[in-house]
Amino acid sequence: MKKGIFLFGALALFVGSCIKHEVIPAPEPVVELDCYFEGTIGGAYIEYTQNVTGYAPFPSIAKQTQFGVTNAQYLFAIQSSQVIPKVQISLGSLSWNDPTGIETPALSLFNTFFTSNDNPNYSNAAINGFEFAYTDNWGDTWRSYKDSIPQNVSFVPSSIIQESDESGDYSKFIVNFECPIYHIYSVPDITVIPQTNPLTMRDSVAKMVVTNATMRGYFKR
Repeated sequence: MKKGIFLFGALALFVGSCIKHEVIPAPEPVVELDCYFEGTIGGAYIEYTQNVTGYAPFPSIAKQTQFGVTNAQYLFAIQSSQVIPKVQISLGSLSWNDPTGIETPALSLFNTFFTSNDNPNYSNAAINGFEFAYTDNWGDTWRSYKDSIPQNVSFVPSSIIQESDESGDYSKFIVNFECPIYHIYSVPDITVIPQTNPLTMRDSVAKMVVTNATMRGYFKR
């Protein structure tokens, strides 16, 4: 009886040692990415929140490559699939050697660019600083300009955080700003007498002021 129990136990131990245990890999890190905007534009309080009324984050990049060097402006927009209005900030320019025109900057260069630009100047098209753009209910785009007064912008230093996962490298931020924004549109030039056919047009500029604006978002390398 004892021999039988011993043999059964030995057999069970042998069979158990032959079973391969499944190795479960550690979960891959996933960067948590979210966005929101709030502020007063033209006297109206506006708030856009991720996953509300179709609003979602859209990072992008604009590049100019010449003579083996790329200059890049990093853009971040909050826009909706359901309604027209959207907001976008841009910050540039980051430069790096790029003989092929398709390379990305080193991660260390990408990180340093944002941590060292927490108080940028305003710049047209963000070529050398910060730009804010707002698209209204009619699809007209209003932009900040370099020499507009007053203008303030500040990225919260503690909010500039670099994180990476399988989908890419990101620089998170929270930015506070205030500035006037402008829309240029065409109107008939009433100084032309008699009027031509078709009408002679001239540019006219409309202005709104952005105050107490805050945006949370991220740039993607």
